[in-house]
Amino acid sequence: MPQTMNLATVDDEYGVLNRTVIYRGLSNDNGIIYVTQRFTRNYKNLKANPKACFTFYWPKLMVPAEGAEPCVWQVRGLGATATELAESELDALWSEEVLATRIRALVFPCGEPVEYEELKAKHDECLRQHLSSGRPLERPDTYTAFKFQPERWDFLKAGVGAIADRVQYRRQDNGQWLAMHVAT
Repeated sequence: MPQTMNLATVDDEYGVLNRTVIYRGLSNDNGIIYVTQRFTRNYKNLKANPKACFTFYWPKLMVPAEGAEPCVWQVRGLGATATELAESELDALWSEEVLATRIRALVFPCGEPVEYEELKAKHDECLRQHLSSGRPLERPDTYTAFKFQPERWDFLKAGVGAIADRVQYRRQDNGQWLAMHVAT
């Protein structure tokens, strides 16, 4: 799996907004996990309208069984519903975060104008205090995560000079998935 995905949400000010975010893995029920801060625009967007789409993209992936020709792979989650994770799940995610991510969650005001030198000084002071005390960094109240459960999965493989292969899995009313090839 890639480490990043493109996430699209809806915003009252700009309409559809997309951004590249870090993919954090799968939940126990196979939801796609994404971590954010509670003061960010994307958090507010998902709380106001929990519908979202996400895309994983591999620009040049070699498929040895089909020869040496590179192909593009794309996986989209369509009509996904975002659900904020429980505090216990957030604690588990926080415990897996690398130090740089923990410090960023504590001192960086995501999306706000900043003076770089001031921000760097806050970062360095937080790091210094952590290293000198040896105490773990506590999860801030602003740290949160969502899981996304799509209604449709869309898999696309396209090669140079080849017909694209596109398969969709559509969730049915009974919870089962219906798979089909679709034209691109």
